[in-house]
Amino acid sequence: MTWAGLAFPTTGVGTTSPTPVVITLSNNGTTAVPVASITDSNAGEFPFTTTCQVGGSLAPSSICAVTTQFRPSGIGPRSATLAINANGTTQSLALTGTGATVNPQISLVAAGDVAPNVFTLPGTGFTPGGIVELHTNYTPAPGNPPNVVPTTTWLADTLGNVTASVTTVAPGTYEHWMLDVTSGVQSNHVTHVVM
Repeated sequence: MTWAGLAFPTTGVGTTSPTPVVITLSNNGTTAVPVASITDSNAGEFPFTTTCQVGGSLAPSSICAVTTQFRPSGIGPRSATLAINANGTTQSLALTGTGATVNPQISLVAAGDVAPNVFTLPGTGFTPGGIVELHTNYTPAPGNPPNVVPTTTWLADTLGNVTASVTTVAPGTYEHWMLDVTSGVQSNHVTHVVM
């Protein structure tokens, strides 16, 4: 059996993680291998599907897969044990994930320049421990060329707070907002002008 990882990303309560965990069973031998059972201690939050013939066998030189999803029913750490019995051996896999608020109340304020040309934006209400993207649109002042400000990613702390910063050198108007990647919720937009 092989798998890339057993931890799901933080996922909104009642939604399904966009990233599944896939366990691949391989039979590299010349005879069929029995696949006796697949059990899940928390199928409500970690449902699975399989291409394996449970109660049957895995043919020689073939593979099958067990695909698990994460659909948390509550906030905080969640877990399950996925037990796969194949070829007379049971492999127990510890699945983990964190349920988060589906609709965070995000707030973004402008803290201003903390250093020359560095604009700081503290935000609150994001998914605790989740990934936050800072987006910026730039409108150049007359006589200045257009410029693309790349999106940057930040990690919210355990309380859902994040402080992001962006370097703004070229004269013009900068419009900033943040996106909570887990929930898909955007913050309010904040603008500032560089002369």
